[in-house]
Amino acid sequence: MNKLVNVFAATAILSLSSSAFAATSNNTVRFMGEVSEQTCDININGSSTSPIVLLPTVSDSQLATSGSTTGETPFTVTLSGCGGAQASNAGIVFVANDIDGTNLKNTASTSPATNVAIQLMEGSNALDFTGNKAQTTTQSVGGANTTVTYDLAARYYATGQATPGAVEAQAQFAVTYQ
Repeated sequence: MNKLVNVFAATAILSLSSSAFAATSNNTVRFMGEVSEQTCDININGSSTSPIVLLPTVSDSQLATSGSTTGETPFTVTLSGCGGAQASNAGIVFVANDIDGTNLKNTASTSPATNVAIQLMEGSNALDFTGNKAQTTTQSVGGANTTVTYDLAARYYATGQATPGAVEAQAQFAVTYQ
């Protein structure tokens, strides 16, 4: 009888434990990386650490309606020192914790503008942050081609009638090889 009670008690504890783990699955952290024959150094506008792209000050009247854009500011991402013997395709992946639709959310903490996001562009195409990450097109790198550049731009994007204030957004970046 004692063994039977212990089995029921153990089963109940395991059931509660698995329910508790299922309920706390939001406490999961994902670690992601990549091992590749190809590696490159990455710079944004010549800076390899903490790059900043400064957009111009614009009038709120230029962002009066949802979908309006202004203040397009070019920036260059350069991959250099790519030393793989075989050529591979490389792209830039941006990952954001805070998005607003398909764009980077304004996270300015002091006097933030409202209804304004930051949109990243590659040529005439907006990078889409659905799912919190966006990727550029890929370019062939490696072998004899040890350096490539990506000409991108950042601009203000109205999500409604903008109000004056500070605008700031952030995204992590990495190189992906295919």
